[in-house]
Amino acid sequence: MRDYHFGVARRLPVHRALFVVMASLALAACGQGDGGQAQGGGGQQQPPTPVQVKTLQPHQVDVYAEYPGRVEGKQTARIIGRVTGVLLDKNYREGSIVHKGDRLFTIDPKPYQATVNQRKAELSSAQASLANSRRIWNRTKKLYDSNAVSQAERDQALSNYDSDRASVQQAKANLDSAQIDLGYTHVEAPITGVTSLRDIDLGSLVTANQTQLTTITQLDPVYVLFALPEDDAFARRKALSDMGKESSDASTREATILLNNGQPFPYKAQVDFTQSTIDPDTGTVQLRAVVKNPNNELMPGRYVRTRLRIQTLDKALTVPDSAISDSGQQVQVFVARNGKAQTQAVKLGPNTSDGRVISSGLKPGDKVIVSGIGSLQSGAPIKIQQGAGNKNGDPASNGGAQSSGDASGGGSGGQSGQNS
Repeated sequence: MRDYHFGVARRLPVHRALFVVMASLALAACGQGDGGQAQGGGGQQQPPTPVQVKTLQPHQVDVYAEYPGRVEGKQTARIIGRVTGVLLDKNYREGSIVHKGDRLFTIDPKPYQATVNQRKAELSSAQASLANSRRIWNRTKKLYDSNAVSQAERDQALSNYDSDRASVQQAKANLDSAQIDLGYTHVEAPITGVTSLRDIDLGSLVTANQTQLTTITQLDPVYVLFALPEDDAFARRKALSDMGKESSDASTREATILLNNGQPFPYKAQVDFTQSTIDPDTGTVQLRAVVKNPNNELMPGRYVRTRLRIQTLDKALTVPDSAISDSGQQVQVFVARNGKAQTQAVKLGPNTSDGRVISSGLKPGDKVIVSGIGSLQSGAPIKIQQGAGNKNGDPASNGGAQSSGDASGGGSGGQSGQNS
């Protein structure tokens, strides 16, 4: 009996030692994954998170910015009476579109018609006097050549002839002036546009060059006025200077008008004016764009946003906004390295149609995780999947396969730990 108990007593410590050794090996194998076990996971390692990546390659991008702007009519004409008289008629509907040359108002033409008739009579009288003085001059000149009249008589005949010629010219000018005034009694539209409310009632007295009758605003095309901050204006001017001759190309002046609902206006605008000085009160530079407006959708006074290309970056690295996170202490992205997600602090540049420009923190060839970052932690195992971020033929595809293998390797290590 003593031998039996002695044998048991000798074997129990050996089993305990083996158990401790095996448990230590299992913990060491599990620790090769991400440095710890998942809480409440029953000793199992966290499975790799499926993600998509974008392999960064430098490329050229255009940098755009949006600025508030206000629509103005390309031309605004204040219709003012050119002659004095009673306003007899209005020949348009207020608020309607009128075309250049359309009659808008009629001022009493009778006094001006009478003046025209008077000037015509004066012209006829002057022409008759001229005809008589011409005959006298021709006769006197012949008599003078034959020494039949004196030098004084010849000079007087010539003077009368010249005076009557001048009188005819004066009468013609007076008639032209009277006819112009008569024409001003019919007030016509100087431009095509939309009319405002009339500023005077029918039957009122119009005073020449003082009384405003209405206003016409041209709606097609229209101007959009907006301002650039000093830094943006400098960047745009430098970009245009770097382009050299290409700066005269229409694409460098093209702008997009955005409506209140965020939708782009169907017609592209062209920047046709840039102020050469900075407003000292606002620190901005004034710009003006002209845009077609055939349906009169852009009414003068309407506020819009103007999207304008500021500069072009030749070797930019861009990532989608979905790849960017803010930890509260730094702006960062997750980069796929050796089958794991690693955080990388970055400095953001301008936003572009290709994504956000990364000014610093990343380099060409980095594989930035673009999906599923909400549940990621630094050092977590990942499995790269094919998707929008790494299509076939994209450099990310090959890198993704390699990274996927690395992630699988990490997973195998976890499985080994579990089996142990």
